[in-house]
Amino acid sequence: MKNIETAPFWETKTLEELTPSEWEALCDGCGLCCLHRIQDEDDDAIYLTRVACHCYDIEGRVCSDYANRHERVEGCMKLTLERVGEFDWLPETCAYRLRHHGKPIPSWHPLITNNPVSVHPYGMHALDPVLENDELDLEDYIVDEV
Repeated sequence: MKNIETAPFWETKTLEELTPSEWEALCDGCGLCCLHRIQDEDDDAIYLTRVACHCYDIEGRVCSDYANRHERVEGCMKLTLERVGEFDWLPETCAYRLRHHGKPIPSWHPLITNNPVSVHPYGMHALDPVLENDELDLEDYIVDEV
């Protein structure tokens, strides 16, 4: 067991105790939250698509305007402590979701590896995304049920 004084913040602090910079650091940069989802009206099941927000940089695998994403993209989910109960739509590997449920973050997380793209070899990124446009039918791009 690690000494609490030397243990990293994500192991010793609750989400409520995190500073704004620690909160941001929990994001592993996978980009999976940048993919559109569809909710079935009949059974409320949520389906992931491979259609990415128009701000998503496909080559860089990041948001192209992260600082202004909430102003530029209608419906861009702002992950806040007040909304932590809604995080179950995020990937099961999402550090916000894991920490909310008291679970450890994965060993490939950039906070552990000190490598901002350490998620990629583990498939934790938007796979083969296409950018949204008015002509796409999201149902044609469903990849998984969340």
